[in-house]
Amino acid sequence: MTPDVYLVWYRTADDRQDNHVGVAYRWEHAKTMAENLYSIQRGIDKKKEVTTGVSLLECGTLYTRKQPKSRWQILPIMSITAPTW
Repeated sequence: MTPDVYLVWYRTADDRQDNHVGVAYRWEHAKTMAENLYSIQRGIDKKKEVTTGVSLLECGTLYTRKQPKSRWQILPIMSITAPTW
């Protein structure tokens, strides 16, 4: 069995695809990397609309058309407006 890797990515309003910027073997590291990346993109690079996230990939698999096993948006935190009763 091959290990899985977590791919850290970001996307701005002008991007049509994710920009892949790092990998990690553990979820905790990947999540922290995505949070730090968001801070860098917003604070240092001054990007107004940016989304960071993590995708779960299998080692040894080429992803030309195949989608990652899982994908999570880390920041900004997605919220759902629910009706109040």
